[in-house]
Amino acid sequence: MGNSFTSFLCDRCHTEIQASPDMVGQETECPACGAKLVIPGPNADNVIRHAAGDDDPETIEAMKSRTIRIELGDDI
Repeated sequence: MGNSFTSFLCDRCHTEIQASPDMVGQETECPACGAKLVIPGPNADNVIRHAAGDDDPETIEAMKSRTIRIELGDDI
């Protein structure tokens, strides 16, 4: 497992989003559609669980092209 980011889907536009564990429970906006959302914990229903074999370079690049990562801003 290369990173500790949680991947989940926006309930409105179904964009895959990544957030770090320290953001769990925080309210934010979907970077794709602007819908209000709360960063889910690792066991939430909308969390994406990739298969163990997803470490193939082509699979990783495909996932990166459809995933938006959100991070904490400096003003928090």
